[in-house]
Formats: sequence, C-alpha cells, structure tokens
Amino acid sequence: MAGCGCGNRRTTTVWLLEYENTGRTATEHATKIDAEIADARNGGGGTIRPISK
Repeated sequence: MAGCGCGNRRTTTVWLLEYENTGRTATEHATKIDAEIADARNGGGGTIRPISK
C-alpha cells in the first residue's frame, strides 16, 4: 500500500515581503513583525504575506 506522505514532510511558514513595480527583490522573514520592521526600514509600501515552505 502506498503511503500518502502526510507525516513525512514538515512545512514551515515564512513571511514574504514584496514590492510591486519597484525593482526591489522580495525578502523572506521568520515572523510577520520582522517583515513589518523591514518594510518600515525600506520606506513602507510593501505587501506582506505568509508562504509555506
């Protein structure tokens, strides 16, 4: 019987900070607060969203 692999893969959530149409690269952060701080340091206007890895 083939296993579903359900318990074999551990996913981690990271927060992605993206800027549209600015030429700045997206950066990954461990917490949403870290992403918010990085956004503020970069002048704001970024989009923060969770992604699973």
